[in-house]
Order: sequence, then C-alpha cells, then structure tokens
Amino acid sequence: MYESFQRPAFAGMKGDSRYDLVETFAAESAVNFGTVLTQGTKTTQVKLGGTTPVGIALHSHAVVGGYAQFDAVSVLRKGVVWCVVENGKIVTAGSAVKFNPATGEVGSNSTTALPNAVFKTDVVDCGQYGKLALVELA
Repeated sequence: MYESFQRPAFAGMKGDSRYDLVETFAAESAVNFGTVLTQGTKTTQVKLGGTTPVGIALHSHAVVGGYAQFDAVSVLRKGVVWCVVENGKIVTAGSAVKFNPATGEVGSNSTTALPNAVFKTDVVDCGQYGKLALVELA
C-alpha cells in the first residue's frame, strides 16, 4: 500500500536518469547515504572527516540504514543526487555547495567547499527522510 502523500526523495537517491559517474570505494568508517565523502587513508577508501572531497554516497536497497565500515560504497562523482542538509543550515538553489567534513552533511553556509557542485533546489522537507537538497556534481 502506498502512502497518501509520498515524499519526493530520500537521502542518496539519484536525482534523474542523466549520464553520471559512479565509482566504488571501501568504507574506512561507517557512512550515511546522501553525505559527502572524503579521501580515506588509501586511494581505494572513503570516509567522513577528511580534507579532500571524493563524491556523495548513493543509496543502496541492498544496505540497511547506511554503509558499515569495510562495505563497498557507491560514490557519485558526477551527476545529480539528494543530499542530507545539515541541521539549521541554509540551502539556496543555484548556490555553491559546502559541507561539514565531520558529518558529510551539506549547507550553503557550511565550512568546506565541494568543488564543481551546485544546489539545484532549496531545502526540501521529506518527512521521515529528513531535510534534503538536490546537488549536481559537474
């Protein structure tokens, strides 16, 4: 049975079916869907809390609740994806994307820039899925 009012998105959901680039990395630590990931200790790893952004963790129906340490993580490097907005942060469509390295959550006024990324929407309240914004990685 479907809900009367389905939510427009969930964290880590691709925004559309256009060309995209997705690569697989090992999770150096647990990571949530729809968060910005940074380079891990090795070039084959990603994590939260680093200094060099790699991409955004995509949702997987095969994984419950987020990726655990050592999981194979699908990371969007180019394309459009729904991201988790940092609590209390502002998001303005058309503005450059910034993120909090500790959580990977995004906001127009967060601390670290995500190169070649722009917000395609303002904040969207997705109910049980939280507050999300559509991000395009060019």
